[in-house]
Amino acid sequence: MKKLLVIVLALIGMQLSAQDLNSLSSTTSSESSSMIDKIAGDQVKKFAKKLNLNESQQKMASDLVVSQLKSPKFQKLIGDSASKLLESGSSDNLDGISRALLDEPKFQNDMKKVLDDDQKKEFSKMLPI
Repeated sequence: MKKLLVIVLALIGMQLSAQDLNSLSSTTSSESSSMIDKIAGDQVKKFAKKLNLNESQQKMASDLVVSQLKSPKFQKLIGDSASKLLESGSSDNLDGISRALLDEPKFQNDMKKVLDDDQKKEFSKMLPI
């Protein structure tokens, strides 16, 4: 009887541990999405201001930025920037993400599809040489 009780308690303990790991995993995932959404929002605000984007253009630009930020290259860059940001307290590290985003050929091409001719000229001035 004691052995059965010990086994049942052990199984219950393992079940609770597994649930904790699952909730921790989902929390980390949602925190990552939240950070990506915040960074993307900041980037789109910059584009909206510099390029005078309308609402639909802002939505399309946001989708483009989020898709780029979810790529492995940008996930690593975001991770590095986040740790540096915590150490320094400066937002200069987020400028690195902006530069990398503007340096990405796929992003450049997709973004140009969203813009009108005047906005494309202004966007070209923003690109690294």
